Amino acid sequence: MTNASPLRAMMIGAHPDDCDISTYSITTRLVRAGCTVRFVSMTTGNAGHQTLRGKELAAVRAREAQASAALLGVTYEILPFDDGRLTPSLEARETLMRTIRRFQPDVIFTNRPCDYHPDHRATGQLVQDCAYLLGVPAICPDTPPLRYTPVILYWHDPFTDPKPFRPDFARPADGDRETLFQVECRHASQFLDWLPWADDRVDLAGKTEAERKAYLRRQFEADDGNVDDAVRACLRRQYGADFADAVRFAESWQVSEYGEEVGDALRALLTGL
Repeated sequence: MTNASPLRAMMIGAHPDDCDISTYSITTRLVRAGCTVRFVSMTTGNAGHQTLRGKELAAVRAREAQASAALLGVTYEILPFDDGRLTPSLEARETLMRTIRRFQPDVIFTNRPCDYHPDHRATGQLVQDCAYLLGVPAICPDTPPLRYTPVILYWHDPFTDPKPFRPDFARPADGDRETLFQVECRHASQFLDWLPWADDRVDLAGKTEAERKAYLRRQFEADDGNVDDAVRACLRRQYGADFADAVRFAESWQVSEYGEEVGDALRALLTGL
């Protein structure tokens, strides 16, 4: 890690809402602690809607991303690749490498390269592909190389092939649920349009904004939590059973062997209450 103060964190997702919903709680903690946080979307999100398309949708999603960034106190960068067509190509790798080098993060949060969505898989692979090359001066020589390796943390996923997610750190997120609700409202094209239509088979077209938000609120209230057995065990190791067993929602992270080890300062941020 660098000696820079405050700590610099980069969240790298595939679409202009992935970082927000995957790291809303730790982002809130980092920002409150004075850290500098940058969200990066590998794609413009220009395919994720039932009626909008292309440049029109990309513009909508860019506005939504900036609204979410303003809420969370972060900056948001959207890279120019097409939604649904991201691959771990040389072009994407070198674009991401320059993006990381310019920001100089101490820690990168991203998804593992196993997921239902090909863009998510490609994003995880691209971060891995960049990890060593960030310090190689002959690669992307127009951007100064990093003289250190960032910590790389994978956010939680439910997939088990080839290996299940391993929670090395976990932190309760119950107190930040309203923040997540507000984040999702700002990504209205996704959480009030596309995902109800795609996942729940509910068409909210023609509904008022208040009616659409009420639908999302009902979804929130019906959610019993996201703490599986492995995350519960991690919470117990960190906080004790009495505290951990009362947690309904948590964010958790697996340390990637492609990055640096977690130091004391970052460990305190990941586990502090």
